[in-house]
Amino acid sequence: MVTFYLLFGIVYGVLILILSSLWKQDLLSDFQYGSKASVTVIIPFRNEEANLVRLFDSIKRLTFRPFQVIFVNDRSQDKGRDILEDLIEHNRDVDIQFVMLDNEGEGKKEAIKTAIKNAIGNCILTTDADCILPQNWVEITLAQLSRPHVRMAAGPVMTLGGNSFFDHFQQIEWASILLITQAGFEWGNPIMCSAANMAYEKSAFVEAKPYESNLGHLSGDDEFLLKKIHSSYGAEAIVYIISNLVWTNPQGSWKELFSQRIRWVSKWKLHDSLSHTLFSIVPWLIQVVFISSIALPFQGKTGLIVFAFLWISKTSVEWRVLGKILQSFGIYHGALAYFLTSIIHPFYVFFIGLSSLSGKFEWKGRSSS
Repeated sequence: MVTFYLLFGIVYGVLILILSSLWKQDLLSDFQYGSKASVTVIIPFRNEEANLVRLFDSIKRLTFRPFQVIFVNDRSQDKGRDILEDLIEHNRDVDIQFVMLDNEGEGKKEAIKTAIKNAIGNCILTTDADCILPQNWVEITLAQLSRPHVRMAAGPVMTLGGNSFFDHFQQIEWASILLITQAGFEWGNPIMCSAANMAYEKSAFVEAKPYESNLGHLSGDDEFLLKKIHSSYGAEAIVYIISNLVWTNPQGSWKELFSQRIRWVSKWKLHDSLSHTLFSIVPWLIQVVFISSIALPFQGKTGLIVFAFLWISKTSVEWRVLGKILQSFGIYHGALAYFLTSIIHPFYVFFIGLSSLSGKFEWKGRSSS
């Protein structure tokens, strides 16, 4: 048993370093999409009154012109719709066409379908209502969509910083998510992306019909589209733009964070993909191995030494690799934050994995049941 954990620690460290080698900043293209390009930004929202003013200001600061923005109200129970209507009324910029729609159905997928039917752009960009966009977000995205055979582009998302360990934990965990996401794209088998920073050709969405068999599931509007475009057009049709970072709000509590992650993980059974199933199960099993290593100190002096080696190597390599990712975005944390996150994370993932089996979660006042 001791030998197994020793070899496991070595293999895990090597694997993380291999993934780290794939994290390289983009060589951004200067190629312009062309005069025929037209852009629609789609933003579904539900109960986001606290974030809409900041989002609207972020949109106005975008340097690309002209373009259309479609807000889709997904049956909000707050004053979000009224806030947006007032903002639109007082910002009649001739270079930005703001449109407000009510969701024809229920849920984010239906909201996107509602927007697509009313979109005038042949290039669709999506984000979430709690995000802040970089000023050249549209230009960088279009430059990648202009490449031959590319039908879809995605980019990283990172939570806004704070001073608490909880804020630091979320950013460090996001770094691990971005690491795996980038690796999937590099290996030609993308596993996930975020609708908070995503773009695609409208025609590709229409042809792929991404929500035909999963419309009733509250989550996965981004991943199901990713999988459909990948299967329809191939790996070369999808790119990941590391340098095009979108910021989002962190979750406000551990309960909210668990609920969000359970929602994300719970759709793994719906993909009907062996690679996606393995991607969901193997990381969970890795964390189980780390947790089970607690038995090592009871195996005598050798067991105690291997236990120390396993966890010291784990925390060290994760600090180095995840710190590299966060530093590429100008985010710096002390060693203690990485150490505590590395210790807590296996138990955190273990709980989320078990909880996702039921498929039950709460999201924006809705229950998956």
